[in-house]
This record gives sequence, structure tokens and C-alpha cells, in this order.
Amino acid sequence: MVFLLLLVLAALAFGISQWAAGKYAAMMGKGSRVTSPTAHNGAEIALKFLESEGVMDVQVVEHNGVVTDYFDPVRRRLFLHSSTAQGTTLSAWATALHEAAHALQTSAEGLGEFKWRQSVIRMCRYIPVAALVVIVGLMIGRVFVPRVAILAFASVFGLLAFLNLGTVMIEFAANRRLRAFLENHLARHPQAHQRLGELLFCMAIREVGDILRSPRYFFLSALPGAGKSRPG
Repeated sequence: MVFLLLLVLAALAFGISQWAAGKYAAMMGKGSRVTSPTAHNGAEIALKFLESEGVMDVQVVEHNGVVTDYFDPVRRRLFLHSSTAQGTTLSAWATALHEAAHALQTSAEGLGEFKWRQSVIRMCRYIPVAALVVIVGLMIGRVFVPRVAILAFASVFGLLAFLNLGTVMIEFAANRRLRAFLENHLARHPQAHQRLGELLFCMAIREVGDILRSPRYFFLSALPGAGKSRPG
């Protein structure tokens, strides 16, 4: 009974992650074909938003590594892929603005939650494949029988997936920080405002699908000798 329940929960977690990944890819793909309504690229609109909030100490850095498009609260840097920083599409705007909004979540009360969210994202990116390697090794060594191995991996996968979902509201909180700025900046562009809102929703659920991309993150940046995923 416990075995069946864990498999169902793991399947549910997989389904939610798959939906989030598919939704993000489809909507951002559409947004990448729509030109931004004003003459700002992603980096410029992010800085304009931060300036409107009185935040002047965040530096935008272009970075095209495995892990990019994120805000570093320690160094106060907004790392953006060149396609995001220089992009003039609604997708580039949504990515840059959402990540810039995290800079407003670094007050004494919000910083801990934001760092915990970042830790959960990293765990979802690297632990699933690492756990699978260990579990397969234990099967080869005949420590685990197949049933126990499946149960162990389903438990790890499900736990991480639901932990990810449990912290995703921090992403939606970042989007709310953008509301007043977008209402003012896009007052004459209601259609773009609506489309951008849909893309910002996709940005909030983007990392929910990261657990499915664990092999990409693990083999490209976690293994010894792999490429450097983050800037130094």
C-alpha cells in the first residue's frame, strides 16, 4: 500500500513538473515573437524598474553559462543571458523584470525565504540524478532489490518536487512587486500589459520544471570537470 501511494505521489509530481515545463516553453516561445512595446531591451527595462523602486546598487551582468537569468542577493548582481539582456521581446522583458523583482525581496524578513527558495531550486536541479546514480550503484552491489530502488527514487523525486511547489509562492510574490511599475509604464499598451502578465506567470513556475532537467544541470555543471555553471 505504501509502495503504491508513493508511486502515485511521484507520478503526480512528475505530471505537475511536466505541465509547468511545457507551459513555460510554449508561452515564452510565443512571447519571443512579440516585440516589446517601448524602446527598451531586457537589461534596460529591468534597471528602469529598479530605479523606480529606489534600488540603485544592482549591477546587470551578461552571462551565458548553464545557469543564468537569476538574481544574486549576495553580490547584488542580476545575471542575464545575452538574449535576455539585449532582447527586445516580451519574453526578454518578462525574464529580466521577474528576476529584477527578486532584488526587492532581500529585506531582513524576505532574504531568508528567498535564499531558501534558491536552495530548493538547486536541490531539484542536482539531487535527482545524483540519487539515481547512488541507487543504481546500490542495485548493482545488491544492497537494493529493484522494488526498494524504485521506492527510494520515487520518494526522493516526490519529496523534491513538492518541496519545490511549497516554495513557489515566493516567485509570485516577486511578480506582485512589478504591478505598479507595469501599470504606469504600460498604461498606453493594455494588450502588451496583459500578455506580459501571462509571461510573468510562466516565469513564476519556470523552476517547477527544473527537476525534469536535472540530467542537463548535473552532467553539464555538477560533475567534476564539467563546465562552470555560474560566474565567479
